[in-house]
Amino acid sequence: MKNLNLGDLKLNYQDQGSGYPVVLIHGLGSDHTIWEGIIPHLENNYHVLALDLRGHGGSSKNPGPYSLELFSQDVYGFLETLDICQAHFMGHSMGGAVLQELAIQKSKMFGSLTLISSFAYIDQQLKDVLLELLRILREEGYIAFFNKCLKLANTPQFIETHKEFFLEIQNVMAKTISIPSLEQTINACLNINFLNSLGMVKTPTLIIAGEEDVFVPVEHGIKINNSIPNSKLEIMPSASHNMLLEQPVETYKLINKFFNINEF
Repeated sequence: MKNLNLGDLKLNYQDQGSGYPVVLIHGLGSDHTIWEGIIPHLENNYHVLALDLRGHGGSSKNPGPYSLELFSQDVYGFLETLDICQAHFMGHSMGGAVLQELAIQKSKMFGSLTLISSFAYIDQQLKDVLLELLRILREEGYIAFFNKCLKLANTPQFIETHKEFFLEIQNVMAKTISIPSLEQTINACLNINFLNSLGMVKTPTLIIAGEEDVFVPVEHGIKINNSIPNSKLEIMPSASHNMLLEQPVETYKLINKFFNINEF
């Protein structure tokens, strides 16, 4: 792991492989490790950079307020410091929303955009889920929050067969997580609505939605697909919100097909 300082912000990131850059951005309450099933497939041909957003993972837990604009500015500053002018970008869940914000503002940086289990606006269903997560975090603590997210993001079968794995993750995350940073991140998500601006995103875009995603249902992927002109929607059968963890090979196959079609 490496660290990069942007003023008083320390950003933690994984740096693998060489070649054209691929930048990976995780979602709410997660970190760079969500990409562990994808990175080995990418690092043979690309320079892979998996970043921990501010308030997450090994990056500094700076006080708020947070916003999607602030997260995207961090990503831009990170790449500017590394003299990276253009890259392929992939975002999971809220990470995809961060990249939509960046693509609207800095479209020339994008060789391509891949959005996995992501959203461009907050409808009533997603608002209710986020507010409930915020309530649980404040009133019941991080372990209860983690367990609620677990059920939202993964299929019951996967949870049942990976109990020890998730318990280990829970214990690791509980030691490093910042509840104020999580609260700030949830609040930042509540204000998201890019639908009227996504027409400005001209870069080739892949949208992957999980057929069984109860956190961010397929309808969100459909709306993004209808809003970004040069986009392709793939709905993965039997996939949950956390397809990166449950079905990494199948997820990578869709990414690889997209890259091959566009000759990246």
